[in-house]
Amino acid sequence: MKFAYRICIICLLAICLIPTTASADWNIQIFTGSSYSFPSSLNIEQDGEDDIDITAEYETRAWSTLAPYYALRISKWTDDHAWEFESLHQKLYLTNKPDEVQRFAISHGYNMNMLNFAFSKYGFIYRMGGGFVMTHPETKVREKSWQDDGGLNGFYISGAGGQLALEKRYIITEKLSLSLELKMTAAYAEIPIADGTATVPNYAAHGLIGIGYDFWPR
Repeated sequence: MKFAYRICIICLLAICLIPTTASADWNIQIFTGSSYSFPSSLNIEQDGEDDIDITAEYETRAWSTLAPYYALRISKWTDDHAWEFESLHQKLYLTNKPDEVQRFAISHGYNMNMLNFAFSKYGFIYRMGGGFVMTHPETKVREKSWQDDGGLNGFYISGAGGQLALEKRYIITEKLSLSLELKMTAAYAEIPIADGTATVPNYAAHGLIGIGYDFWPR
């Protein structure tokens, strides 16, 4: 995971070094919620076998494992705009498996790690962002299981993605806040399977609820 941590640290340092003309507010937020993945193409290539091409349907199963659906975000606000680093822990379970596929899940994370720009207007916060996708595949295709001890402790830098989001924030105390957020994400990833690869794009709508803390207010 060292390389991924380095990328995340670089993103945070980049936010810290962005010049501002006024003092800045730092905010951290943690969210839970769930998502709906729209049907999308899935291509599985395995050595010596015909390709598998289907329109994939996924479930999120947000709380079905010890790695639940969540998002973590750190923001640097100046006046009505912010630069942010966000990690979104998306989860995918294939539900319409063809006969050749015994298991196909990315349940420990179809993780989208993004650099965002956000701004506040008319009582809402609008954001857009993009970055890289890290995945933790758990698959069994034609009775061949993928052993997930490779990559970065089982995680692989697999592709890229982005988001558009709308947040409504409610102030609880001077430092605490409650947020409701809707977001749309689009991402592309290629993951390893036993003796091959799978191409797994994902297009999803998300609903989240979270708390925030201002730890360096003006």
